[in-house]
Amino acid sequence: MTQAEIQMMQPAQEYIRELQRKRNAGTEDCMLSSELAREIGTTALDLHHYLIDKGFLFRERKTYELRLSRDYAGLGYAKTRSHFRYNKRGDLVETRFPVWTEKGQEYIKKLITGKSTKIKNYGKGK
Repeated sequence: MTQAEIQMMQPAQEYIRELQRKRNAGTEDCMLSSELAREIGTTALDLHHYLIDKGFLFRERKTYELRLSRDYAGLGYAKTRSHFRYNKRGDLVETRFPVWTEKGQEYIKKLITGKSTKIKNYGKGK
């Protein structure tokens, strides 16, 4: 990449950094899945698969982004962070993913050790 190309891209990179900073404000105290998985002794991919199997997370069909399921959304377990990248066509794409609050970290650890209680008996009598 030439110096002229680098200078031309600088405003776009600054815009993306600022956009990402604004979107991610308030998530600084949250933990990434990779960090939580490392603490638990597994990989982020295995952690995600486990949480999907338990009904805690699901993948959005259209965007394939991870989201908290309806039973757990709004309970303070996670916040959402954004990551920006360019796709092959050169379009700026935002990917959103959950990051775990302290409450969420504790709940996931309890879920894995079997010490959590399901918030809702899904599929059973109410």
